[in-house]
Amino acid sequence: YGGSDGGFGGSEKHDRHDDSLPLWQMPRHLQVTFVLLFVTAMFLHADQNLAAPNLSAIASDFQMTPMQKDSRLGGLVQFGFFLVGGAVSVLVGPAADQFDRISVLCGVVLCGCIPSLLMSLMVPSTKAGFFYFFMARICTGVAIGGSFPVLFAFSADVFPASQRTLISGALNAAGNIGAALGGLMSGVVGPSYGWRTPFTIIAVPTLVCAVLVRLCLSDPRTVQKAKAKREEPILNEAFSAWMGGSEIRGEGLSMEDLDLSKFQKVFAVRSNVLIFVQALPGCIPISVIVTFLADYLATDQGMAVEASTAVTAIFGLSCLCFGVAGGVLGQTLWNQRQKNMQHFCLLTASGMFVAPLPFMLLVNSSQAMITTAAGRPTMYAFFLALCGGCAALAGPNIRAILMNVNPSERRGTVFSAFTLCDDLGKGLGPSFVVALVSIVGRRRAFSMAFAAWWVSGAIVSQLRHSLHADAARGDSILPTKKM
Repeated sequence: YGGSDGGFGGSEKHDRHDDSLPLWQMPRHLQVTFVLLFVTAMFLHADQNLAAPNLSAIASDFQMTPMQKDSRLGGLVQFGFFLVGGAVSVLVGPAADQFDRISVLCGVVLCGCIPSLLMSLMVPSTKAGFFYFFMARICTGVAIGGSFPVLFAFSADVFPASQRTLISGALNAAGNIGAALGGLMSGVVGPSYGWRTPFTIIAVPTLVCAVLVRLCLSDPRTVQKAKAKREEPILNEAFSAWMGGSEIRGEGLSMEDLDLSKFQKVFAVRSNVLIFVQALPGCIPISVIVTFLADYLATDQGMAVEASTAVTAIFGLSCLCFGVAGGVLGQTLWNQRQKNMQHFCLLTASGMFVAPLPFMLLVNSSQAMITTAAGRPTMYAFFLALCGGCAALAGPNIRAILMNVNPSERRGTVFSAFTLCDDLGKGLGPSFVVALVSIVGRRRAFSMAFAAWWVSGAIVSQLRHSLHADAARGDSILPTKKM
């Protein structure tokens, strides 16, 4: 089932299944598609947090001072990781709209896992080694940033509108699971076997996922084009071109095929713009948690490295639970959107208003409240990390909005713009926080960063004024007949 006509994603059965069925009762080809996308997203995001638990070990390996550890590993690497990844997504999105989405997805996944694997095996333990580490992390950022537009655009094509919020929540949860398990594994394995080993452990299964996606899935648009081409009458293209007909053109990629003018149409939708703008402040707190929190708990709050990663792992698992709950509740409200659109917007913004408080308490509480005498997290620390996961309520609903208010031919482009804004926040966040740390210290800087969630929530709440009208113009949304 690996051919362009036989992959699970391109099966004609997709057109005949009951859209109202839950995912676990949907046809086997959709279940396999979901599992492959979920596992691929999970392993991609597992790589994202591998460095954070072992920042001190990496800094020592590359002969850095404590200040260089924050500015280079915390600021410069994250800046390159997310900013370059976001910039690449601007091209990947239109490419995913124009070309085969499975081929594009495999390409960006391989771009991340192969350099990461080589870096974990070959980077020298010198100051020069930091350059190779930096370049490998940029490639991983390209993989994560470039995969988002393809994953969500492909999912919106394969799964019906009645399932898109749940699928969005599941892919969002996959990222949280991967980030949590990757960071936890790195914190456990790194101190015993070296900081490089976790990168090898993640790169190998990611490579396997890319191969399986290529073999088992196919883009339904590609299948439809192939079917239409087979049914066309055979024409002599050379004779047609000589007579003044269509010009003969190869099937290769061309920059002329990338319709970048779609960005203008994307930004003409007010709900799109609001979601793009909220991504900038909304990702600053995440960048602090991913980059600095484990190291802060270990160095400033007296936790063991393994114990500090347990706190971030609990946060990741909490994000998983809240993300799934947000997806389920959001899908229910979205299906009743004609009377519950205001409630849908309130649900999406609510987590952002609550999430800053537990993290502010976590970084500002005394060491005795956060860390036990044995260097382990207290139940209070775990409880705060658990509550902080409520920020994930917004994730699946925000991505589902983008799926539902934009037609299929623009979904890759809209998710590339969203990823760019998302990565701007994640990339500039650590640099912004490092600058604040040098002025007001770590605790106040982190607290100010967590407050950015309030700004993001205020912007998301404005969706209540535009979402209903934008959804009515979207693809497969707001049915014309009474439900």
